[in-house]
Amino acid sequence: MAPVGEILARAKSSIRHPGGAMALLLQKLDDLQARLDEGLLRVAALGQFKRGKSTLLNALLGAPLLPMGVTPVTALPTFIRAGDRTRVRVVLDDEHKSVVQGEGDEVAEIIDLFSSEARNPHNRRRVASVSLDVPSDLLAQGVMLIDTPGVGSTHRHNTTAAEAALAQCDAAIFVLSADPPITEVEVDYLEKIRRLIPRVLFVLNKADLLDRGEQAAAMQFLDSVLKQRAIAAPDGVFPLSARLGLRARLDGDARALEQSGMARLEKALTGDLARGKRAILDVTLRARAIDLLADMRFQAELEYRALLTPDAELRRKAEIFEASVRSFEEERRRLTDFLALDRKRLLRELESETDRVWGEARKEAARLIGEIDQTNVETREARDRIAQALARHFEAALGESVRLVRERMQAAALEHRKRAGALIELARKTAADLLEIAAPPPPNEDVLKLRREPYWSAPEPSLSIIDASASALSRLLPAALRQKRARERLIADTERAALRNVANLDWSLRQNIGDSLRDFERALGERLGGALDSTREALKMAIEKRAARGAAIESAAAEAKGVVEALSGLSQELRAAPLEGAPLC
Repeated sequence: MAPVGEILARAKSSIRHPGGAMALLLQKLDDLQARLDEGLLRVAALGQFKRGKSTLLNALLGAPLLPMGVTPVTALPTFIRAGDRTRVRVVLDDEHKSVVQGEGDEVAEIIDLFSSEARNPHNRRRVASVSLDVPSDLLAQGVMLIDTPGVGSTHRHNTTAAEAALAQCDAAIFVLSADPPITEVEVDYLEKIRRLIPRVLFVLNKADLLDRGEQAAAMQFLDSVLKQRAIAAPDGVFPLSARLGLRARLDGDARALEQSGMARLEKALTGDLARGKRAILDVTLRARAIDLLADMRFQAELEYRALLTPDAELRRKAEIFEASVRSFEEERRRLTDFLALDRKRLLRELESETDRVWGEARKEAARLIGEIDQTNVETREARDRIAQALARHFEAALGESVRLVRERMQAAALEHRKRAGALIELARKTAADLLEIAAPPPPNEDVLKLRREPYWSAPEPSLSIIDASASALSRLLPAALRQKRARERLIADTERAALRNVANLDWSLRQNIGDSLRDFERALGERLGGALDSTREALKMAIEKRAARGAAIESAAAEAKGVVEALSGLSQELRAAPLEGAPLC
């Protein structure tokens, strides 16, 4: 069995005179070869927001370098590899491609400034990438760790980078936690990543919040859900506390590290996973090479068959295809119209949903303030109690709204995906039928998915210079009047916080709907354009070669036939290889 790298090299060398369509495919082949040459096993920390992914990676690194918090914190993926010292490099997406770098004590501050949601909301600083070098025994074994935003919590610019990173990952640490052990959103996400990533380690974080019986019940529940969905966990589940593990690493306490559960995870990462790095890379890249070589073979067959077609028939087929192109473009325009109608409908439904959430939030705020004793209205405890209660209310409310919007978007996506897939398949099949070859099925791509998750924003007391002066004077007022004013301020601050969260919900989901539909339309145009251009190019090239006649046609046809045969043989080699050494999730 030939190594993947050798097969990729042979595939490239078989194509001596690539046209534009084949050149694009060869660029993808070069990208695969670069991944193989790099030799790094890319391991992403994946999961829903607030599960503790960044804390887990900090515990593995032994330092609090990545931003942590109780609200969605990570806004951008951070790529972490071995280095001789700790340093960070941030590349900005501006006209100069500016770079911000730092070392030592500056690192955590720079990462927080550029990659956290709190200090770089919606990626206003226009960060293109964040990379971190850290001295680490784990990373020195050829492992790259990737800190990712939570499921659905990225923004449009960042989602592209996050999904590109996911598509290039070879393994993952899927981080769950005890509150609850696994949700339907996470199960759906797992269904997606297991098609892309051959090896997944499952972590049950925050296990220190559970007693022994509760931990056993959580593990049993998680195991049953994974089995029901036929999601394998060959390494089992790692119950641990990343928070306690980080503290143990900082204190140099080996016993506490063992008790936290982190030592067992580290052993798995530095043991079987690191040792099996080459096998896992082989499985990942072999699967991607199979799909790529199928597309390359289809393009080569288009060119070969076109060269064998007599001149008059070739021109007739070119005219038939161009007539078909006009009908394909018309159908694409109809699909775009359907998308516009769905966008309007989804936005109307969102408006009704946010109105409902706002009404319930005001009722909840009034109820909470009504429960506060008059004499306690001025205390910090009163504000903290309201903030905590509203946080719980909005966490449930935002989760329910996201679920409703996700369901409606998925229902719309199903119809649009069917129409788009049928159109692209028809375009490829039309080309294949004209030239009497078999067309590979179009790739399956996820569309209309949530890009952002709304998050809770706590109430903050408004305080200006005037407020401060008034506050000092208010201490001279009678107690009843002072308490009345304090209650009014508390009501105003609470309603502002509620309105801020409803606005956050509306903005996040409104952007989700718009971004997802635009991305779908763009992807449809690119995929349909690619399918049409590859056939146009094959027909045009054959017509030009036929104009030269004689030996030029025979030479080009012989070369094209050799490419088809070479790619067919290489595809068979790839498919025949056993997938051993890297258990699939």
